[in-house]
Amino acid sequence: MIGLVLSAMIVIALYVGAMAYVSKQIPESISQTVFLLPRKGQWAFTIVMWLVGFLLLPVLLEKVSEQTQFLAFLMVAGIGFVGAAPLVAKEKNTIHYVFAAIAGIASQLLVALNQPLLLLTWFLYIGYTLVAKDVSRNLFWVEVLCMLNIFALCLICGSVAGGLTRQ
Repeated sequence: MIGLVLSAMIVIALYVGAMAYVSKQIPESISQTVFLLPRKGQWAFTIVMWLVGFLLLPVLLEKVSEQTQFLAFLMVAGIGFVGAAPLVAKEKNTIHYVFAAIAGIASQLLVALNQPLLLLTWFLYIGYTLVAKDVSRNLFWVEVLCMLNIFALCLICGSVAGGLTRQ
């Protein structure tokens, strides 16, 4: 299971790293990177999002409590729709934003109900926003933090006491 999590981490890190390298800056959001790709290459964003979601789902279903497994499905569905949105729209659209919000909220609820101490990482974000002069990349850091919390949940859940217990 650790291999699946590490694979998801590598896939998203390589994709975001490549997009940051191409644009020579940190993107405003992970989703914004799709518009850096030529129209015919935007399927790569879809594949990355689907791959990350599908790699994480079996791990999450194994690690989180039964009572919260629906949040794992909701998060992965949100990621899947976020990935599919560029295939049906030429620019950002409402469906994309709605499913991005669903994925982010479901991910952090999943963390809160299984390993609530991981939510302390949000203090890093709060600190960043207090000292940052340029906040145009805030959404990117929110997305990164959501993903890092989910990766951490996958790697430690079940081995550290806290949250709802698995039965």
